[in-house]
Amino acid sequence: MGKPKISIAIPTYNEEKNIKECLDSILRQKYPESKLEVFVVDGGSLDKTIEIAKVYPVTIIPNPEKDAQRGKMLALKKATGDYYIYLDGDSFLKGTNWFTKMLKPLLEDTSIIASFSRYYSRKSDHWLTRFLYYDPIGRDPIYEFFSPAIEKSFKQKRAGYYLCEFNKDLIPPEGRCLYRVSILKKSLIYKRHKFMELDNLAILVSEGKTRFAYVPSAGFYHNFILGFKSLIRKRFRNINKNYLHQEEGRYYTWFNLRSPRGLLKVLIWIVYANTLVFGFLRGIYKSIKYKDPVCLIEPVLNIIETDIIIFGFAWYFFAKRK
Repeated sequence: MGKPKISIAIPTYNEEKNIKECLDSILRQKYPESKLEVFVVDGGSLDKTIEIAKVYPVTIIPNPEKDAQRGKMLALKKATGDYYIYLDGDSFLKGTNWFTKMLKPLLEDTSIIASFSRYYSRKSDHWLTRFLYYDPIGRDPIYEFFSPAIEKSFKQKRAGYYLCEFNKDLIPPEGRCLYRVSILKKSLIYKRHKFMELDNLAILVSEGKTRFAYVPSAGFYHNFILGFKSLIRKRFRNINKNYLHQEEGRYYTWFNLRSPRGLLKVLIWIVYANTLVFGFLRGIYKSIKYKDPVCLIEPVLNIIETDIIIFGFAWYFFAKRK
């Protein structure tokens, strides 16, 4: 039996600094190149992104909406592979056996819908990236508070991976998965305008597709944060796109301000974040655990990100009233 075909979507916009390393990380894998279908879905880059990408065996897809989630869906609709995954233009596969490791649970157990991995940092990464990736799925402290850890979904440890069982109240926020295309095409996901990775998890769970596999040894690198300015810009953009301006109904939310329980949890976090001592103590604990003083930044990060969210909502509702 031959190896299955894998379709990979890479939404891009001005990624000339990263796209070569991204594509190199895919094509250096010990996996037949003929079984890899790579789409670079570009939102009109003004730099050399396309020029660089054309050197590689990839298909270029224009993305007029300049929206990464729309780009992922455009690629899915053109995919002819048995499995589908997306990568950001500034993310890279770890090692040379990535596809083999990620496929293993899917080939062994047909009840598993998709496999996912974790993030790793490198010495060259910004110290903020290093801090974030002490959490396997790169959650900031605020998102650790509002979402379940991967470990809570573990049902069984198997050779090379963990079998995970999700439910509507237990969906770890890591949607960068290697999916079975046959499942996606039968799902509501395939009918939507955008490929919203966390919404997809909630949709699949609602459709009874609850089994996933966590493959920690596969791994990603991601040039995610380049400094505080970069972090603030990304977090404000996420609040704006995911909560304040929604073109399609959302199935996954980090917090729910409409329920008393959800509102209470938000208030608890605000008190926690603004009481510096709690974050400082947790920062000390993590610094000892990981032997890295960068974790002492936690109380500062808590306040900054909490204020970003509060400002984002306040700005939106004030502007809306005007």
